[in-house]
Amino acid sequence: MWRTDRRVSWSMVSLLLSMTGALLLAAVIWVPPALGQDSGVRQVQPGLLVVAPEARGVVTLGSGRAVQLDETGLRVTNGSTLLFRTVRGGSPMSALLGTVEGRDGDRVEQISTVMSNLDIDRLSIKPGEVTWSGRLTNAEQSLPATIVVRLEGARLVVTAEAKGADAVVVHSAQELGTRGRAPGLPERLLRKRAWWVGDGPAPVTDAYSTELGVVVGVGPRGSHRGIDLRRMGHTDLHAWSSSQTLTMTSYRRTVEE
Repeated sequence: MWRTDRRVSWSMVSLLLSMTGALLLAAVIWVPPALGQDSGVRQVQPGLLVVAPEARGVVTLGSGRAVQLDETGLRVTNGSTLLFRTVRGGSPMSALLGTVEGRDGDRVEQISTVMSNLDIDRLSIKPGEVTWSGRLTNAEQSLPATIVVRLEGARLVVTAEAKGADAVVVHSAQELGTRGRAPGLPERLLRKRAWWVGDGPAPVTDAYSTELGVVVGVGPRGSHRGIDLRRMGHTDLHAWSSSQTLTMTSYRRTVEE
């Protein structure tokens, strides 16, 4: 009898452990995306990225800065040091049709259409500036799109534009040590949540910094902007304008110089 009871007890323990493991796995899968959902910033999945062979390659902007766009994404570097990158193997940007309802902390994105597949077919280079041109599409619609990277003194400026869009999302990679900067975001590590940048559409120069030694600002001024870190490996940057501007300042280089 004792042996039978012991076998039953061990069976119950095994069952409980299995159930606990299943619950933990469900929490890992479902809870992080739900966190920050009340922010009103909606999740947007990047689409496919296709870059024509003639539009690929590394472009030097000056002062050691360079930029590259290929089917692994967009990368901005300072010498051998990475400054900024978009998600690997996906579109670096999406276009949205819709609107933002509410105000201050009660804003909610109402999205009717997402165009997230990016096809780049042209590259244009000027001194200190590079432009990639193409189209953002879904199954039924298409908008002309450009990504411009230029060097402005000590800053790099990335402008992602989709003509005719109500909003643009830049799908950047999530870097270690992403920390908000006041007044736009809370001054702490940013993880697994979504926020509006500032309480309203007022200008915010610097939004966050990363362990890559870069301070990132999100624009344009006067637009509703949001940041979403709920998806592992992603920092999705929303701007309710037909173009989004990211400014990047390498504070490590500034200290060295």
